[in-house]
Amino acid sequence: MRRNRAFSLIEVLLALAVGGIVLMAASSLLVTISQAWANRPATRNAFDAHVNGVAHFLTAVLEEATNPKDGSKGTEVVELDRPVGFSDREDPLIKFYLREAPPLFYWPHGLANRVHAYFQFDEGEGFYLLWYSELQELEKSESGELKLEDEDELFRTRISPYLDEVYYCYYGNEDDSEDDQPEWQIESSLEENVESGKFRIPDFIKIVFSWEEEELERTITLAIKKQSPSGIGEEPK
Repeated sequence: MRRNRAFSLIEVLLALAVGGIVLMAASSLLVTISQAWANRPATRNAFDAHVNGVAHFLTAVLEEATNPKDGSKGTEVVELDRPVGFSDREDPLIKFYLREAPPLFYWPHGLANRVHAYFQFDEGEGFYLLWYSELQELEKSESGELKLEDEDELFRTRISPYLDEVYYCYYGNEDDSEDDQPEWQIESSLEENVESGKFRIPDFIKIVFSWEEEELERTITLAIKKQSPSGIGEEPK
């Protein structure tokens, strides 16, 4: 008579253990994939929100920029300059003045005001604002302008670690005549006049943010000159 062979207790336990391991691994993989899929749009949205936030902030502070001499917004409010400690830098930095600075400009004495700020971009490091307040200890430069005595007193506030490239956009050339048709030019560095050695302030800058394989661009208009709604001059407040 032929007998049917059954599984031993050890074989059954071993099969259950192997099955449990496979099921646990499959469950873990499913959870990981689900989490990755759920987090993917959230992470992308966070990157979008960061880029939009930086662009909005830069636009807002430039709109509040004024002339440091008389506080007016109807004259040139953006210039190119090198802060203390940056005299060896090839290109100057975009500089502007804020009589009333936002909360981001904070120093040991509280919220800073009467702030001189510079855009600083260094490849691989991101985008920063260099700044100092007129309430700090200053000294007169050869040109008679008040500046910091030491580079260590210059504040450095990080704005974005994801800002990867900056482009300078100009409308036409400095030597264009009235008959010439101006064209937009996009440069990777500030445009310099070879004869005078002076750098030209761009009309706006294009900033490129990078995160993993994502790239987003934004344009920031520089407040070179501010006009009143009438286009004639600054209207009284």
